[in-house]
Amino acid sequence: MSAAIMLRSFAAVLGCVLGVAAARGETPWTAALTQQALTAGYQATLPPHVSLVLGLAADGKSVPVKQLVTRAEQKVRTFNVSVAHHRDLVIFSVDEGTQATVAYLLAPGGKLRKAVSYQIGAEPRRLTASEARAGFAAEVRYWSGRAHEGVLSPAH
Repeated sequence: MSAAIMLRSFAAVLGCVLGVAAARGETPWTAALTQQALTAGYQATLPPHVSLVLGLAADGKSVPVKQLVTRAEQKVRTFNVSVAHHRDLVIFSVDEGTQATVAYLLAPGGKLRKAVSYQIGAEPRRLTASEARAGFAAEVRYWSGRAHEGVLSPAH
């Protein structure tokens, strides 16, 4: 197969993928990470107290997810896709040094729906949009960059 034909085929497939993502209200980076998590992510569960505050489950229920994980020193980040509802996406940012965690629930299009903050073992506190804005923007930059690199593995 010639390089030109391969390139046209790749462009056609990419166009279909992006078209489907756009039709579902997804951004290319959320669509790419969602697909990767569902295909190769780790099986995990969202903690029941976080699931409740984010509105994803009733009291005492955890949410099964497929998860991509990255670690840099004491910073752990996860991109989580609900197994039951693939449009429910949650990004976690954990500082293992301070035990501080922030969870961001994404809306279609990669917009922020809700955010919560908590110390490991403590009850989560819902963040206002202004409180969550800077941290969420940093996570969007990080994860969209990882998606565009195209080399993300489940545990990177």
